[in-house]
Amino acid sequence: MNIVVDSSVIIDYIRAGVGCLPGLLESAKSGKIKLYVPTAVVLELWSGKSMNLVKNRQRVNLIFSAMEKIDLTGTIAKQAGALIRHGYVHSGFDSIIAASALELEARLATGNRRHFDSVKNLKFWSD
Repeated sequence: MNIVVDSSVIIDYIRAGVGCLPGLLESAKSGKIKLYVPTAVVLELWSGKSMNLVKNRQRVNLIFSAMEKIDLTGTIAKQAGALIRHGYVHSGFDSIIAASALELEARLATGNRRHFDSVKNLKFWSD
């Protein structure tokens, strides 16, 4: 099973040590799932002030090493634009994340499900 990881999952873990990230990483390590991270998530995380701390950058880089990066392709960009145009999502980042999951026919792991609830055919991961 393919799972696209939203920034909220990583943020919850880095800030408070809570959430589903450890389980996702363990399942990926055992080969049960494959984790993907859109490069938009990389941008979101790297723009946060907490990334001024070397330890946070190191932790995030270690987390990312267990995931395959998804670059913004023309197909994903068009689908992300349509999601915004139709009012299914409101953020450019969220539109790219949702479109990436749809493109890969993957489930989305997120701590902010309400940001994505209106996206048709988007499936969510739950532990």
